[in-house]
Amino acid sequence: MKRVFVVDDEPDVIDLLRTILEVEGFAVETSADGRDALARVLQRPPHLLVLDLMMPGLDGLELLKLLRLDPRGAAVPVLVVSARSGHQHQLESLQRGASAYLCKPFSPRELRRQVRQLLGLEHDGRV
Repeated sequence: MKRVFVVDDEPDVIDLLRTILEVEGFAVETSADGRDALARVLQRPPHLLVLDLMMPGLDGLELLKLLRLDPRGAAVPVLVVSARSGHQHQLESLQRGASAYLCKPFSPRELRRQVRQLLGLEHDGRV
């Protein structure tokens, strides 16, 4: 079973992402704190990280930078899901090592498509 780690400081967003991903058959771990998430992801790298940018303390861009500097996290695909919709934020995320970028509010269908693509899974198949 593929493991997806979700990092977002909004409980409602975490719940929504967890529900969508669990229905698709993924095992989901979550954190609302960037520092906690980084430590847990580096301790046990997931198959995919879904990351918000705007968080207190360690924000998503800094987490992404630190993740990519560590050999344990360098290869983890990262889907940024953020309310920052400007081209500059998308470009900066991709330059720092994000694999893909999805703007909030997002379509659950598009989220599922991007997650499956990043994990190299068939679009119709279960995990």
